[in-house]
Amino acid sequence: MKTTLCLLFALLTFGTGAVTAQVHQAGQSAFELSAGALDGFKLPKQDNFGYFSALAYSRYTSRDSYWKASFHLNQKFYAYDQKQVPVSQWLGEATYFTRALGLINRGWMLNIGGGVAGGYESVNQDGRVIEGALIGNESNWVVGPTLAVEWEYLLTGKTILTARVQEYYLFRSSITPTRFNLGLGIKFILPTDSAN
Repeated sequence: MKTTLCLLFALLTFGTGAVTAQVHQAGQSAFELSAGALDGFKLPKQDNFGYFSALAYSRYTSRDSYWKASFHLNQKFYAYDQKQVPVSQWLGEATYFTRALGLINRGWMLNIGGGVAGGYESVNQDGRVIEGALIGNESNWVVGPTLAVEWEYLLTGKTILTARVQEYYLFRSSITPTRFNLGLGIKFILPTDSAN
């Protein structure tokens, strides 16, 4: 088992150098799926359990920067008298990232980004009553800035593993304006007609 883990680590660490020239080219685009924890780690059925999932499209403007547009779901559950009250945020997001650390020819990059997100926050699927009680929080449209740190690790010439921490500040939320995401994703470089 130790031998297998050592070989896998060596492959991931040293095996990407030959393929790195094919990524992070100006005009290149990528498709990404990601998911993770929302506002910390809680188990399902616990108060404040939450998760996020996202589908994103990235467009590289240079070897050091890219734009990312994503469709994002923040899903949270709050306990109330043996019930779970769901709060869903359906968000569209545009974020600009630039490289802060790392080398493409070494197979990893650390990027920082900032942008804006907006969408709809649904409290209890827009229902105002639970167990005969009136919910004081209301569903609403939300918008606000977002900051992110994203780590990329090249798995192959066309596949990138990502890890991201991201903070949202969403005005007009009736629950809380802040949301913190921590998760992993897989980014697939799309074919391009560019000579790069």
